[in-house]
Order: sequence, then structure tokens, then C-alpha cells
Amino acid sequence: MRSLPLFGVYLALLAPAAVAQDTALPPLEEQTVIEDQSLKALRQVQDYMDGVETLEAEFRQHAPNGNIATGRLYLERPGYVRFDYTDETPFLIVADGKTLNFVDYEIGQVTKWPLKKTPLRALLGGSVDLASLQAHIEMGRPGFEDLILLSARDPENPEQGEITLNFMPDDSMPTGLRLLGWQVLDAKGEITQLTLTDQKVNTALDDALWTFEDPRGLTKRRRTRR
Repeated sequence: MRSLPLFGVYLALLAPAAVAQDTALPPLEEQTVIEDQSLKALRQVQDYMDGVETLEAEFRQHAPNGNIATGRLYLERPGYVRFDYTDETPFLIVADGKTLNFVDYEIGQVTKWPLKKTPLRALLGGSVDLASLQAHIEMGRPGFEDLILLSARDPENPEQGEITLNFMPDDSMPTGLRLLGWQVLDAKGEITQLTLTDQKVNTALDDALWTFEDPRGLTKRRRTRR
């Protein structure tokens, strides 16, 4: 795991000609039920975005090359996040409200992206951002019928990739939903997956979490991450 995976794009094209003439369309009632379920799920996700102001959790990250990293996630909406790696990974990822910083303490390098041009915008914004990111809902997977998947990408920056947030109903959470994690699909068609456990929501977080020790120019590299 040498650098932050590049964010890419996934374009799904659907043309009317792709439906054969002899293919029967689902009954109108069935289509309506599916649409109603999707709208309800979208409202639930919007409630989550509006109701969860902070989130703290353990994370497990699976990179496309098979590498696994672990750490602790701190999130404050809108615009703040910290991926604090707790294993031997010498990286730190911090968003300070405007900029996403990827800090490599091993080689003394900091790479920056405008936060609004990364897929994490869908996670760190509010419900109002979902429409601008062309968010769409999928319902369920075999064995996980209650799963809600929200996919989003920035139409103005499609090369930055697509993020899919995974939610499950959970009455123990303030908004009735639990964020299980997400996947990011990059321009190469490779997926980086992250899962969350041990979550705490709407607790006070220290403002120092959104800062970092800049390793550039240091004669001795250190792994201090705050």
C-alpha cells in the first residue's frame, strides 16, 4: 500500500434499444412498489445525513491489491474526517472542512485534494448534496434484503470515481440506520472497500483531530499523527 488509491469513474449507460421487443415489462403495480421503497430508503438516508453530526468507529480497509489496513475513523459533518491508522501503516488521511490531506510520514509527503472533488463529499455533506451528486438507491442483496445502497458521483468531476454507501436498519441508532461502510470504484475499475465497527454517534470530538503534523522538511521522519 504505497499511496492513496486514485478515485475513478464508473459510467452506466442504458439505451432503449437494449430492451428486446418481446421482453415483458414488470406490471405497473410492481414498478410503483419498487419506486415507493426506493423513495422511502432515500428519505431514510437523508435523515441519517441530517441527524448524524459526528461519527467515531473502528475501520478495516481492503485495498485493490489485497492489502488490509485498520484504524479509527473520526467524522464530523459537514466536511471533517480523519482516518487514523493504528497498525504499522505510516499514513494519515485528514479532511479539514475544505481540503482532503493524504499524509505519508514515511517519505515526508503531503498530497492534497479539494474535498468537494472527491467521492467522500457524499459522506461528509448533508442530505442536500445527494441530489447534486446524482445519488441513486438500490435495495437489498441476497440474504441481506434490508440492505440500502446509495451510490453517488459528481457529474462535474466523473473522473474522481463513484462511492457506494452501505446502510442497514438499526433501531438502536438515532436515525434508525447504521452505516456499515462503503466502496469506492476508481477509473481502473478497482474497488477499495471499508467496513465500520464499534460505532459512536453524535459525541463531542476534539478540533485537534482535523489538524496534523506536516512532515515536509523534517530531517527525521516521525510517525506522530496528531
